Amino acid sequence: MTSLSLGIGATAFMAVYLLTMVVMGLVAKSRRRSNSLSDFYLAGRGLGPLVLLLSLYATQYSGNTVVGYPAEAWRLGFAWIMSVSFMMAIVVGYLSFAPKLRRLATEHSFVTPGDWVDFRFGSSSLSAATNLLLVVSIANYLLAQLMAMGHVVAGISNNLVPYWAGVVVLVLVIIVYETLGGLRAVAWTDVIQGSMLLIGLAGLLYAVAPGPSHWQSLTEWLNQNAPDKTALPGTDVTIRWYSTVLLIGLSGCIYPQAIQRIYAARSTRALKRSLQFMIFMPLVTMPVVVLVGLMGIRRFTGLTGVASDQIMPMLLHEWAQASPLTYVMAVLVVTGTLAAIMSTADSVLLSLSSILSKDFLGKTWLKHAPEERLTSVGKRISWIVMAVLALTALAPRFTLWGLTELKMEILIQASPVFILGSIWSRLHARPALIGLVAGTLVAGWLALAGEPGVWGIQRGLLGWLVNVSLSVVLSLTMTEERTAARSPA
Repeated sequence: MTSLSLGIGATAFMAVYLLTMVVMGLVAKSRRRSNSLSDFYLAGRGLGPLVLLLSLYATQYSGNTVVGYPAEAWRLGFAWIMSVSFMMAIVVGYLSFAPKLRRLATEHSFVTPGDWVDFRFGSSSLSAATNLLLVVSIANYLLAQLMAMGHVVAGISNNLVPYWAGVVVLVLVIIVYETLGGLRAVAWTDVIQGSMLLIGLAGLLYAVAPGPSHWQSLTEWLNQNAPDKTALPGTDVTIRWYSTVLLIGLSGCIYPQAIQRIYAARSTRALKRSLQFMIFMPLVTMPVVVLVGLMGIRRFTGLTGVASDQIMPMLLHEWAQASPLTYVMAVLVVTGTLAAIMSTADSVLLSLSSILSKDFLGKTWLKHAPEERLTSVGKRISWIVMAVLALTALAPRFTLWGLTELKMEILIQASPVFILGSIWSRLHARPALIGLVAGTLVAGWLALAGEPGVWGIQRGLLGWLVNVSLSVVLSLTMTEERTAARSPA
């Protein structure tokens, strides 16, 4: 086959898809009621349950999931089925604080995650530290999405379209429709992107392995040729498994882009309904991407470092040429994979620009600027951020899963501020700040020392344990001191 190794039809299909994204940005722009921060960044707080569900799904299941997770399954084998529990843990995290946060966001007009921190703690120092962690972690996340774009395009085209071209073209499409329509455009495109990914993955799974005998044959081959990929995990792997569930569950639920979708829900009922369905999405998504990685073990050997992130694209390249059915499914999966990556990238970019414009510039140089001015500045920031990260992505140095772990280890340090702060009224600003700084320093020190963790527990989770312990103990001490001060001698 010619042209992207998927033929002219596939190329045309993806071109139409990308053009549709831009058109939806134009339509979303025409539907905007104002140039306020709430309308641009939260779609006027009007997302219903279906749009909210598919938007959360498309955002959560990103390039890391579709490209990075098959690569990790290729490295670890059947043990990587534990990734199903990672995604479920995120939904459990949502349910612990999201309904209350959405109600407060509506009552007090929150736009960014930092607005919650300001409202709950009234501490500019804690707000600045929290926002800094959010910016660093999601900038890392956005970089991973841009890398995934390049890997997918290069892999599926057998490098006829170079990695850099995939990054540049898709970056331009994202930045255009996002700056045109804001979250409204992003959410609408998420509906299409999430649907395409679900249909494509389900169809491809059936096309390449329609019955249990196919998986039985694969398992038998792995038992004979790569027994370590089917062996029961040892104690160290098991500990790391539970540690990773906590790490991802506690950090994934406080993604800034997810928090802003909580703010944007039409009602608390709409939010709860979308989260109730979200709990089942890992069961229909993660087994497929894991099995794709297992199939790659049989097909590819000797891949190291970032090269293993090409597992999904290379398999799609082969399946596309097997039969008309697998060709159609491969087209859907390729487009759906790009859609998943783009949906996460646009959401992260939107959150990043809102934090930088409102929480940093809006509290310093643009302190008295009107909302329309902050929105305009946020759009310009989006272009600058994408340009810088696109240049960085052109020379990848880490695997997608490596970037995922790094992001989570940073992000989890902000989780007590949001989760514990929502459910425990005795958490005070100063203890929360001390805990956040201490936890970040512990995780950072271990990273600089080259230590992945202790006894299978990730360094980020170790830092979080220090973080929470200090936050709780110091808050209780402060409460007791205040009570004693109010009590008669």
